[in-house]
Amino acid sequence: MRSAMFRLMLLAALVTGAVVISGCTSTSNCSPANCKGCCDSLDLCHASINDNFCGQGGNSCDVCIAGQSCSSAGTCQGTTTTGDGGVIIGADGGVVGGLSVSGRVTYDSVPSTFMPGSTNASLNFAGAVKKPVRNGVIQVVQGTRVIGSSTTDANGNYQVTYASSGITEIRLFAVARTASPVIQVQDNTDGNATWPVSAAVGTLKQIDLHAAHGWTGSAFEANARNASAFAVLDTMYTSAQAFIAARPSVVFPALKVNWSPNNTPQSGDLAQGLIGTSHFNRMSNQIFVLGKAGADIDEFDSHVIAHEWGHFFEFNLSRSDSPGGRHGPGDILDPRIAFGEAWGNALSAMVLNDPVYADCTWSAQGLGCFGWDSEREPTPTDDPTPSAFSESSVLRALYDLYDTTNVNEPYDQLALGLGPIYDTMVGPEKATPSVTTLASFIAGLKAQPTVSATAVDALLANWNIGSIRNEYGRDDSNLSDMFTDATTLPFTGGISLGGGNLPNTWQQNQYYVFEGTGASMTITAQATPDVAITLYQQGKVIQSADKTEGGTETITTPTVSGAPYVVVLTGFGQTPGDYDVSISIQ
Repeated sequence: MRSAMFRLMLLAALVTGAVVISGCTSTSNCSPANCKGCCDSLDLCHASINDNFCGQGGNSCDVCIAGQSCSSAGTCQGTTTTGDGGVIIGADGGVVGGLSVSGRVTYDSVPSTFMPGSTNASLNFAGAVKKPVRNGVIQVVQGTRVIGSSTTDANGNYQVTYASSGITEIRLFAVARTASPVIQVQDNTDGNATWPVSAAVGTLKQIDLHAAHGWTGSAFEANARNASAFAVLDTMYTSAQAFIAARPSVVFPALKVNWSPNNTPQSGDLAQGLIGTSHFNRMSNQIFVLGKAGADIDEFDSHVIAHEWGHFFEFNLSRSDSPGGRHGPGDILDPRIAFGEAWGNALSAMVLNDPVYADCTWSAQGLGCFGWDSEREPTPTDDPTPSAFSESSVLRALYDLYDTTNVNEPYDQLALGLGPIYDTMVGPEKATPSVTTLASFIAGLKAQPTVSATAVDALLANWNIGSIRNEYGRDDSNLSDMFTDATTLPFTGGISLGGGNLPNTWQQNQYYVFEGTGASMTITAQATPDVAITLYQQGKVIQSADKTEGGTETITTPTVSGAPYVVVLTGFGQTPGDYDVSISIQ
């Protein structure tokens, strides 16, 4: 029986459900010989033509930038518009000549005043510092032609050479886009226009461009918030560079990030800014960031931005089987979402080299911030029930695996850095026959040649987590209890789920593990309250059933002999108290 457990809900966030990309298939060496579409940087063949993977005939995929679209011929066509009226044709077309202009590009970085235990934290606009726009795209535009292009260096410095013709005004643009890896910040409420900062060139040889935050002391000045896009861009670039420094061979696909001053915490049409919350959208493989003044702004919340980039990393280089949904410190969650959200939180502390997570919001009372310390628990604790089901426990365990700080932490004798963590995420975590939880990650981490399993066990014990021995949580009784062995077929069993809890909590979920026989399988779950069943094979959703509000749900599907399968049973009972569910695999 599942007993009711204490829940403390502090935070709401959105992670969209998993989808299967039917046009994307892995190849051992993508080429014209085996790919009719285009080959991306991760050696994947994309059969369907779209703006993110544009190309055909086995050629390298291009990514269409704002204002362009992928034609049926597999080429990016159209004009690229920028947010202040400039029009750019192509990506780097134009003439390179004897004229040149140089300078530096910077933006306002606005810190928060949040510290653990603070009660009046806010964004510190008065303390804003100028930071360089790194690896940013520079373009010289005359009329509608790009006549010169370059990139900024690590200090924001650039030099671009160009040749002009005619008397049309020449303008210099610093676009919110990095050259490598490609990250582009665009306005989803304005035709996906890329955010720029620009100036007329004339006869000038030296031009410094600066994106200002536009804060007047009580509100933002209209059309003067360009720093927001560049702040988002810089955090995304920092996240990618942290992994590149640890594993130089890593290649990231192009990323489109949508920030707009119209992006508000309401759900609806994304093109109108109704994005619900800052989130990674699996269906479009894009990130959306809040920016509505008076509602919520996230552009200067670097940990929030890095957290969402962490989901982008999972989806593109690793894997996440998280069901998403509401979550927060103190919750007893389904271990898939506990790991997925803790991963984003811990990763933000890792790549930013800052364990203090801050999220600044804007309500009727004005600006305010909340957050936590990834290194230290507060007093009183935000983790009343430490386990692999607690986002807070998993967050601090992951960060301690990474960091070099172990003062007053005798249980922490590890300082792995990002390398072994990356190797685990792109290797065993991605390929696990189980579902992605702390169990699958730890099992994969212990398999890395430089990792001490004994030291990992000592660290986990601090959060009441047992010595995880395999991807099904063996030797942690709580995790292993989530997995029911259904390998002896036919299987018939039952479970008591905990009504009155959210469907993404521990109380409302159970996993059943079996191997395919090559025959067709029928999986049936029956209960009085509403339940759902989903069949996974190494992270791929094979089939699911959630057709009725109560009664019977059934899946019938062929299976591959010897292949591992996991059935996830999820309950939606709203009445507090336990209720019985029967399940069979025939």
